[in-house]
Amino acid sequence: MSTTTASPAVTAEAVRHNVAGVVLIVLGIGLGVLGLLFVEGGRTTTFRLDQTVESGWTVDTLTIVLVLSVVTVVLGGVLAARPLSRRAHGAIVGIAVAALVIAALSWVVTPGVGFPVEFVLASTLFLALPFIFGALSGVVCERSGVINLGIEGQFLAGAFTAVLFSSITGSPYAGILAAVISGMLSTLLLAWLATRFEVNQLVTGVILNLLALGLTGFLFERLMRMDHSLNQPSTVPRIGGFLHDIGLGFLTDIPVLGPVLFDQNLFVYVALACVFGLSYLLFQTRWGLRTRAVGEHPAAADAAGIDVNRLRFWNVTCAGALSGFGGAFFTIANNVTFSKNMTAALGFVALAVMIVGRWKPVGALLAALLFGFSSALQRFLNTMPGNPIPTEFLGMLPYIVTLVVVAGFIGKAVAPAADGIPYRPGDK
Repeated sequence: MSTTTASPAVTAEAVRHNVAGVVLIVLGIGLGVLGLLFVEGGRTTTFRLDQTVESGWTVDTLTIVLVLSVVTVVLGGVLAARPLSRRAHGAIVGIAVAALVIAALSWVVTPGVGFPVEFVLASTLFLALPFIFGALSGVVCERSGVINLGIEGQFLAGAFTAVLFSSITGSPYAGILAAVISGMLSTLLLAWLATRFEVNQLVTGVILNLLALGLTGFLFERLMRMDHSLNQPSTVPRIGGFLHDIGLGFLTDIPVLGPVLFDQNLFVYVALACVFGLSYLLFQTRWGLRTRAVGEHPAAADAAGIDVNRLRFWNVTCAGALSGFGGAFFTIANNVTFSKNMTAALGFVALAVMIVGRWKPVGALLAALLFGFSSALQRFLNTMPGNPIPTEFLGMLPYIVTLVVVAGFIGKAVAPAADGIPYRPGDK
């Protein structure tokens, strides 16, 4: 007679599913009870298509809160009942969280104001850009076995150089190119130290962040404070005007899809191209196979004739182009001047996005949209008349989302096996 014992990993995953299910059940019941106690009878909420057809749907607030609360409880019960595949687990959690968010929004939105669906969705994609570029930079680095904790500094360097060169030349594209180069120079130093001298990559990343913060602050005081013409960036136009010029303006008038996909600027389309292009390169090409090999088992890659440290060096250096481009978002894409520490630690949030996306480009895109939505929601609620939520709490919203998702609510994420471990030729 033989017995089968579940492995610790399987047991831990089952416990995580149970905990997530119980949390969803508690949240669903809590929201339903609070709705019954505090939502006024007869109150309605309107969801508006605010940029195309100017129409919307009006629903009874209490009804939608209770229905979505029940949906959340049911999904939590399914999750707690038995272990599911990772994909099913993520889908159920995603649907349940969406139900909770819609229910909460139905309650929070001021009656008579309405929730601008198209504005929030278009802003979600736009505000996800720094997270997309930063996370993609992290994916390339960590898939190669190098931890890039310096994304925040690369954002700052990109934002500063983009403004400076855009102001000098009068061209936003010159600023973007300068941002890309500055990002590559920043990561080149990380790559050199990590592969040549085997320094601690976490410490190096922190030092590079502090260096970028101090250097951009110093140059800002010495250059831009003294000559304001050096801090007057130009921006890139939206594609909607170009589509009208070539007779395709009707695309921008498509409900929801028009504002979200056909009336954005260059940064959005470059980001989407990078996501799907990098996904193809990582999982369908020889370079991608080699990159994943040096990140998972560098000794085996070395035995196969791959120069591990050389590949890591160039991968990390080129990854800086992505985070530098992301830095230009803060100034060129938003058409705002540079200010000290204007990236506000979003480089670290980009690392969280990379982890939530499980070191995959498409996963990083989906995770970035979650953080972009929290930022878009913050902007809308801050300007909504009669907003019941304190502004200070709304400012914490993206970081609260970071803590929740990184804490493992959506499941444990496992980094590449050799991530952050220096390699010496001949090591096993």
